[in-house]
Amino acid sequence: MMPSKQNLDHTVIDSHPSDWDTEALKRNCSRFLASLKEENETSVPLKRLQYQMEENAVYQEILKRWDALNGSQRIDSWRRLLDIGEKVMGDVLPVCVQCGDCCREGSPTLQLEDLELLRHGRIPWHQLFTIRRGEPVHSPFEKELFFLLDERIKIREKAGTRDCVFFNGETNLCSIYVDRPIQCRAQACWDPEPARELAKLPYLTRSDIFEGIDLLLEMMGEHGRRCSFESFRQAFQHLEETKGESVDEVLEMLSYEDHFRHFLAEKLNIPDNLLDLVFGRSFSDLIVIFGFKIIEEPGGTRVLVPDRS
Repeated sequence: MMPSKQNLDHTVIDSHPSDWDTEALKRNCSRFLASLKEENETSVPLKRLQYQMEENAVYQEILKRWDALNGSQRIDSWRRLLDIGEKVMGDVLPVCVQCGDCCREGSPTLQLEDLELLRHGRIPWHQLFTIRRGEPVHSPFEKELFFLLDERIKIREKAGTRDCVFFNGETNLCSIYVDRPIQCRAQACWDPEPARELAKLPYLTRSDIFEGIDLLLEMMGEHGRRCSFESFRQAFQHLEETKGESVDEVLEMLSYEDHFRHFLAEKLNIPDNLLDLVFGRSFSDLIVIFGFKIIEEPGGTRVLVPDRS
């Protein structure tokens, strides 16, 4: 249900329209769209709505003439912009405007169909990692976290962000756009249905990627049995139940998993930058999920401490 303009034009503006300069006009247009977006609970990115509004000929004309308008003309023009904003919200064009928001909301997960991109070197293997069974992940359709029932292969994200590693935030362009994964091709912020349908199809797994390399597959399975994420999660649950008394159990698991992956990497000549694909993310990388981090004291002793960052 659309909120009334009478309500919105009193809640989003930061002063009277007749007092605005051009920058204030643009700022309040954005606030108005943000209010519409919140009221309508749409998944369409705000940047997408802003782009569509800014492309409107009436918006451009008002923006161009704004400084020359008198007070009453500015109020009339603001009312026209409110109408444009509501029209934009109710009639989102079914076309990508390259706002980049989908690339900022997380990197794609690969489907079985993407295997050919890997085989032909279209997507570098070192930019992939495995999310193992049981690990918590963000749903592309819901806000809540859920725990994977089976593994996924995912493209890396830039450190400290959810931006896809192939996304250029300055240009809003993708460096592998021509060879982008099928999930990216199905992405449509104005219509989530194609992506929902795609999610029903088979996902790519390590067994598909390393098919025929029996020794490696055997070692990946052994790593999964000895260093499962579920066992790691249980160790932290036990840590909470014992009020920190079982900290050595967690430290031993961290040490063992680290030794296991690097020992096998040396024996099987696995490059370091492929370890997250072959064995999944290390326990040391996943510890942040539980609100902790490891610090190393001067003597080399590893200590588990709360991560308050």
